[in-house]
Amino acid sequence: MEKDFIIGQVSWLTQVKRNYEFDSNLCYLAFKNIINYLQINDLTTRIILADDESVTEETSVKLSDLTNEGFMLVKKCFDKWIGKVIDKVIEPTNYKMLDNELKKIRIVS
Repeated sequence: MEKDFIIGQVSWLTQVKRNYEFDSNLCYLAFKNIINYLQINDLTTRIILADDESVTEETSVKLSDLTNEGFMLVKKCFDKWIGKVIDKVIEPTNYKMLDNELKKIRIVS
């Protein structure tokens, strides 16, 4: 079995030095939405974040939190999707990239 590790954590995004005005709430929203997406699509092994639970700096996604399909999706587009949300290229509720990749994964599986 692979050693467990953190794939992404909110503080990794909020503590990045930027040379422009930045609203860290966008990181919280992006993490809440991607975790919800993973949970709704049965890509997690446990409830990472309950509906009434708030995202904190310590909120993270670990390898052990994900199914095999979940890990494959995260490898393919987790960073890219969050980057586009933070750069305001897409809205935090735009799951098209995630949906397209998940379809590809599920066709192969």
